[in-house]
Amino acid sequence: MKKHLLAGAAAFAMMTGIAFAQGTSSESSTSTQSTTTQSVPPVGSYNSYEKQRNTDSNGNGTETSKTFRSNGNGSKATSNSETTSRDGSEQSASHETQIDSPEGSSTSSKTTTTTTDH
Repeated sequence: MKKHLLAGAAAFAMMTGIAFAQGTSSESSTSTQSTTTQSVPPVGSYNSYEKQRNTDSNGNGTETSKTFRSNGNGSKATSNSETTSRDGSEQSASHETQIDSPEGSSTSSKTTTTTTDH
């Protein structure tokens, strides 16, 4: 009789344990979705950017950047350059811009500044 009672208790414990496990387990899922939107340039558009840093044999540093953009409204080219002497006593900066319209007209400008500390 003890065997039947123990077997019944074990069976009861296993059934309630399984039922308990089934009752407390839950299925959950997490879904993450990210959307990246990129604007696509119109057909016939072009953008370019370039940046360079150089040091000559005397230790003078030059940083140059160039940008070019072209689309249905024309094109624009920009160039910036800054040169600094090794000891920092002389600096030179230049800025050039050229804008071309789709009708064929062109506008350009150039500015150069030199600063010397004595």
